[in-house]
Amino acid sequence: MYNFAFIGGANNSYVFETSNGIVYEIKFKHSPYLLNENAEYSDLIYEFVIDVAINNSGKKPTLDVAVSETVASIFKDFFTKNTYNICIYICDSSDGRQEIRRRKFDDWFYKYQTDSFMKLDEVLVDSNQNRYPISMVILKDNPYFKEIVIAFADISSSNK
Repeated sequence: MYNFAFIGGANNSYVFETSNGIVYEIKFKHSPYLLNENAEYSDLIYEFVIDVAINNSGKKPTLDVAVSETVASIFKDFFTKNTYNICIYICDSSDGRQEIRRRKFDDWFYKYQTDSFMKLDEVLVDSNQNRYPISMVILKDNPYFKEIVIAFADISSSNK
């Protein structure tokens, strides 16, 4: 695992640098519009984003187990700050690699998860029939659990 730092800001960002000099920024962007913007829990909704902030090598990052360990630790740290947080991960489809991203996120989640977390998966379909895998992670003891699960199901079923 790599050392990471919470830098906060508008995106609740964390950063870390790999042994290959690649700098990742892990963001938890406040995104109440992703579920029910008017719900009591709307201030707890965040979009989870993994960005390569600096890569001077010009090459795609290679498989590095320490990256997944670090991301898992950051994820847990974010939930430690507020156990009621709700994280939604939308797989970027700009390069057609959304299914690869979904599988990697699934692998990370199931490798590092504890029984206190739950992950739900859906696929959003836009008007051009483009498919976007989407996942939501929530702690099972969230007091809004039932309402959040229903809202997640609603956004995914509203575009079918």
